[in-house]
Amino acid sequence: MPRRHRRAPEPDLAPISERVRALAAPEWAVVDGASVRAVSGEKEYTCPGCNHPVRAGAAHLVVVEDDDVDRRRHWHTECWRRELRRRGYRV
Repeated sequence: MPRRHRRAPEPDLAPISERVRALAAPEWAVVDGASVRAVSGEKEYTCPGCNHPVRAGAAHLVVVEDDDVDRRRHWHTECWRRELRRRGYRV
């Protein structure tokens, strides 16, 4: 008779709000002139890089340009990477 595979017990996870605060932007994403942090929010946003939605709960980056601190932008991680390449950064 074949063995039944049993799933390992799920580790106790902290609530999302506490985990979100602990997320740091990847090193390649941080640039001079902007504040970048990794989040996974509860709302849906529109990515300025592709104009597609950043779904609620999806991990993404929030970028606040130093010269435009009143407007923050929610970027898909890969769209931000593409934007940095477009600006001439090596990522």
